[in-house]
Amino acid sequence: MRTLLASVLVIALNAVSVGAADETYTIKRYQSKKGDKSTTEKSEGTKLVLFIDTADMNDKDDATIDSRETYTEEILEKKVGDSRAIKLLRKYTVAEKTAKGETTKAVYAGKTVLIEDKGGAYQFSVDGKVLDECDAPELYKSFKKNNRPNPREFMPREAVRVGAEWKVPAADSVKMFKSLTDDRMKIDAEKSTIEGKLVKTYTRDGAQFGVIELTLTVAVTEIDLNGQSFKTTADSKVVLKGTLDTCIDGTVDFEESKAETTIDITAELPDSGSLTLQSTITNVVKVSAPKK
Repeated sequence: MRTLLASVLVIALNAVSVGAADETYTIKRYQSKKGDKSTTEKSEGTKLVLFIDTADMNDKDDATIDSRETYTEEILEKKVGDSRAIKLLRKYTVAEKTAKGETTKAVYAGKTVLIEDKGGAYQFSVDGKVLDECDAPELYKSFKKNNRPNPREFMPREAVRVGAEWKVPAADSVKMFKSLTDDRMKIDAEKSTIEGKLVKTYTRDGAQFGVIELTLTVAVTEIDLNGQSFKTTADSKVVLKGTLDTCIDGTVDFEESKAETTIDITAELPDSGSLTLQSTITNVVKVSAPKK
């Protein structure tokens, strides 16, 4: 009898295992809307090394920059289907950058920033006073119109199983590639790729969550230095590898992501010279909405 029960148990467990392996998931990211409130914590660390090799110079320069942000956000206006709000409030408790051992706070640290889409560009103001780009360069950069692809574009269009991998079609990827690189870089979209993988799934408070891996490889063909364009070597590229833990049924505003971007670019200078830029950027972001 025990042998029979054990056999039945093994069969039952195998059936459950097969069912779980065959289950597919249509990944849906949470779509923010008017009235939503959330808390965001961000940290970024950048290590950069620059090599210049010419007939007259053989030089190396390096820098390390760390930044942190913590803010609460409330969406005041947003169009359905848009990835970004038209009008929102951010209350920054932390906004600082450390370079060369010195930490400086942003002018909006400890303050509430009103962010509004003015048609051509976003405008930022504190206590009714508009912030110039020189006062808030990071805000201006992050809210550039074409600087942020819709996160939905990274996700597979079809339902996928745990362990499944996908590629974002090249035709949909150009905007995402450009968002990764500087305006002074030219890229080869056909040689660049975006790949994803659903690593695992789990449930929390009745919602479906998943862990997703993303790898973006961007082939860089030219860089602009002081207004002059230079060709790069064939192996010059920007690579981002990230892990995203988020709600995948679209019901909960939560994400926790970690990413590392490596930049390895060599430009060919006149008279057989070269300039090599190597950088590693690490990002950690956590977004969560208050429990209702």
